[in-house]
Amino acid sequence: MNLRNNFTRIVSLLFLFFSCNTYAFAQNQIEETIKQLSSDNVTGYLQPFLNGFGANLNSGFSGTASVETGLFIRIDAIGMATFIRDPEKVYEAVPPEPFPQERVQTATIFGGQGATVQGPQGLTYQMQNGHLNLDYLPFVVPQLTVGNIYNTQVMVRFFTYTGDSDIPDIDLVGFGVRHGFGQYISALPVDLSGGVYYQSFKIGEIIDTSTLAFDVKASKRFGPLILYGGTQYEYASMNVQYTLTNLTEEIEDQEIDLDFQSDNNLRLTAGLNISLGFLHLRSDISIGNVSVWSAGIGIGI
Repeated sequence: MNLRNNFTRIVSLLFLFFSCNTYAFAQNQIEETIKQLSSDNVTGYLQPFLNGFGANLNSGFSGTASVETGLFIRIDAIGMATFIRDPEKVYEAVPPEPFPQERVQTATIFGGQGATVQGPQGLTYQMQNGHLNLDYLPFVVPQLTVGNIYNTQVMVRFFTYTGDSDIPDIDLVGFGVRHGFGQYISALPVDLSGGVYYQSFKIGEIIDTSTLAFDVKASKRFGPLILYGGTQYEYASMNVQYTLTNLTEEIEDQEIDLDFQSDNNLRLTAGLNISLGFLHLRSDISIGNVSVWSAGIGIGI
């Protein structure tokens, strides 16, 4: 039993390290920072994180548009990285009362030190610091793909961990369905498919994220090499729930329950897949509101 628990802990640590990097291990600091933010400011502070995290989740579903008849089973480890630009490290925030209610430029979750504002009677207030000093936001997910029934594949992403005080609770679940169109248009010079994918991810106590994506993909095989590309419409939302503790006793604490959406909607993707028997390697780049690099290694038929 101890061996099993230790193995589970090791796997969880690896998942956290590669998936969430600094975010996972700074979770308590991030949660404490968020709990100091008003509903007006928390969106600006977390918006770049939702843009990058949602883009990561909506990446790497498949390295080909081919959905042939016959049995198909594959297990993949898929890594993603969203590139963080300088404008995503700052936003315009409003200081808490009793400080002047004028917007100041300060750090997002990806930024550095928060801005300092002057208040009455010589008081000063430092806005919240960033906690993820990253040029790219990494993530990794396991994925199981099973098919092909009526030229259709089903994809599942799943991971959960609960029970260790120094590791935040994790719940990731995702489902996707991809259908090949070659049976309808046999004269096409390329393989063509379309898919829909939904995912839900919760880490810690106050952040809950969900994503939805629709894609159309084309690919062409040249021996073991497959060139692929496509377009995708996507959506990501985040819910944050916490109690805001105000600076003065004159202002009551507030219960914050806020939903907001990512700025990502449309992306274009191009990539290369190498199939070597049971081993499959792929990598692609996606361009949209944010840019995402994705790579995967899979085993299966």
